[in-house]
Amino acid sequence: MTIKDLFNTLPFLPSWARSSPKIGYAIYTIEAILVLLTGLYLYMWTWQEYTLPYKNLRGPKTAHWFWGNVKTFLAEQPMVPHGRWIKEYGPTFRYKVIAGAPRFYTADPVALSYILNHADIFPKPPQTRKGMADMLGNGVLVAEGADHKRQRRLLNPSFSPLAIKGMIPIFYDKAYELREKFTALIEDEHSGVGAASPTPPQEMDIVKGTRKIDVMSWLGRCTLDVIGLAGFNYDFKALEEPHNELAEAYRKMFSAGMEVTVGAILQALFPVLQIFPTERMKMVKESSAKTKEIGQKLIDEKKQAILAAHTHGIEKKEDIGHDLLSHLIKANMASDLRPDQKLSDDEVLAQITTFMLAGNETSSTALTWILYTLSQHPDAQKRLREEAMGVSDDRPTLDTLNSLSYMDAVIREVLRLSAPAPATMRESIQPTVVPLGTPVKGRDGKMMDSVHLPKGATMMIPILNVNTSIYVWGPDAEQFNPDRFLKPTASESNTSVPGVWGNLLTFLGGTRNCIGYRFALAEIKVILFVLIRGFEFEELPSKPEIERKASVVMRPRVKGEEKAGLQMPLLVRPLSN
Repeated sequence: MTIKDLFNTLPFLPSWARSSPKIGYAIYTIEAILVLLTGLYLYMWTWQEYTLPYKNLRGPKTAHWFWGNVKTFLAEQPMVPHGRWIKEYGPTFRYKVIAGAPRFYTADPVALSYILNHADIFPKPPQTRKGMADMLGNGVLVAEGADHKRQRRLLNPSFSPLAIKGMIPIFYDKAYELREKFTALIEDEHSGVGAASPTPPQEMDIVKGTRKIDVMSWLGRCTLDVIGLAGFNYDFKALEEPHNELAEAYRKMFSAGMEVTVGAILQALFPVLQIFPTERMKMVKESSAKTKEIGQKLIDEKKQAILAAHTHGIEKKEDIGHDLLSHLIKANMASDLRPDQKLSDDEVLAQITTFMLAGNETSSTALTWILYTLSQHPDAQKRLREEAMGVSDDRPTLDTLNSLSYMDAVIREVLRLSAPAPATMRESIQPTVVPLGTPVKGRDGKMMDSVHLPKGATMMIPILNVNTSIYVWGPDAEQFNPDRFLKPTASESNTSVPGVWGNLLTFLGGTRNCIGYRFALAEIKVILFVLIRGFEFEELPSKPEIERKASVVMRPRVKGEEKAGLQMPLLVRPLSN
């Protein structure tokens, strides 16, 4: 049979096209593409909807046939659209993302408690884990299942209350070094613009006896030094060196990570697209390589020191140090450990890069938002300073800091309103039924008190929305009011949020709660205590508009100064003036 005879037998080919195989090929190619597109469309918008177990849930109208509601998120600040939808549909609803994929959303504390306390059923989605692993490796923040339990068990001693009390002197040393840096920047008016802030002050921002300072950058340097000494017995000297390579690597990594574009989302959802490298991918890769290089240097130096002192090797009972790195190296080198007690070389490196990032970014980001919020509420700042000034000791104990009720209330309130991590993701690995504490009206008009999720359902853990929920905190949920935490019951309802700290979701809850939250809170209190006794923090007279940008953490950026990157410029005034 000839090609011409074959074409004559095929359907859907017009008679005038059967005389030419080339025309036939072209027509069939077009028809095949149309059939494929039709099939994709039917799958995306008909089949997925028809077979969705929770299709009765209401939700916002889809904004775009392909992008779903994604562009709505990109156009607004973190979690703002979700907060608006809660008011319309209740705390549980659904919406669509790219390619018509459905997403389950709940800010219902009962539902979240079920999800967070069944971490084996609801791990992080593979694409989320991959993005984090590319930056940090398979450390405790990324690992799932048995790997996570093993790593967490080995790391817990490094973050016990007793261990953290032993770190307090390091916190104070670096807090006072930061205080000296601020003082030097204010006194030396001719130090370079880049030293204090990435952009020069406007004329109205030049106030005698003060200085425009990017507090976020300097707080990040301080907390990087803290985790270096407290975690690895190594001083990164980020506060001391004007161009510190590790601090610069993190700055670039976060600047790239904050640019959440449609292309970046597509590459995360469809990894095959990563064969097309972008400037963002290149920057993250280079920055990650630098952090791993420094992490490996710490490991090599520690191992060499141990081998020099213990020529016959080490066993688990031997004391080689109490910092995080010592615990990690012992779990890697001790000859008498069982396999379930050991860490591989790659896992040790992953923990170091994880805590170099998470160990400083949570605290520095939280402190950034605390100082910004206090600059917006000078009465609260004055009240906090008066409480801190009432302490006679320049280096009070952690117990004394914990007894400062207003400081504690301010920290809780800012971490409620400006949680460093605004959200995280989970995915169900099996069909399950999630209970709801607050029933919601379904599309059929009936109330729903549970939601059936299929295997592979992705969902948002909306930390920021839960922390500002009117169902938990009452009508002033979005207002700054530290006094709510000075009442016997901070919450306006009896609703219990499944968080590990303060009826908040800031540090998550369940078995995947933040392992270092005690470390972060102690560090925040020490640094805030030192700074608030030394300076006043004011909004710049030019009143720049600060917007929130989120990736791994939620950091500030000045509108109109996007090219300068992430920053938090404040007017810093020494109290002596």
